[in-house]
Amino acid sequence: MNLIISLFYAPVVFYSLRNFELKTVSLIIFIFSLLWLLLSIKKNIKEYIFPLFYLGVSILAYYLENFLFLKILPLLISGLISIYILYSYISKNSFIFIFLEKFNKKVEKEEKEYIQKSTLFWFLISLLNVLIHSFVLYTKDMVYWTFYSSVGWYFLFILAGLIQFVHKKIYFKGKVHV
Repeated sequence: MNLIISLFYAPVVFYSLRNFELKTVSLIIFIFSLLWLLLSIKKNIKEYIFPLFYLGVSILAYYLENFLFLKILPLLISGLISIYILYSYISKNSFIFIFLEKFNKKVEKEEKEYIQKSTLFWFLISLLNVLIHSFVLYTKDMVYWTFYSSVGWYFLFILAGLIQFVHKKIYFKGKVHV
């Protein structure tokens, strides 16, 4: 759900601000976020932390009457994700293991070590994402912001995933399994 909403957030904000006042857009985002929060409240904290961000940003944009708060949300979420990835690297419990558990995929000890080390790569990619979000926000170009905040960052992570895939193939091809 979080990925789908992040995909549509920037285009909806872009379109809405061209047709409505900032307070109206903020109110719509607030109501949508509140409904989203209510639907995810019975789940774990990871499920409702994003709606809380959307709620907070919509409240700030409404009361401070500043569009920047709506535009900064993808950057804040990217920063939060970067912190989480770094924490998973430092705690030696890579976020990648969570995805592997969901697919019931068992990994060997050597592959676990590789995954843990590759978490640093994903942190750097995530940090690059934050920097690009910052740059796009700084340029104040709504088209760039809309593109990168909705789908542009997907291309960055897909490219990084392809690099990781190739690296893993090369890395394990050079290893002799006994």
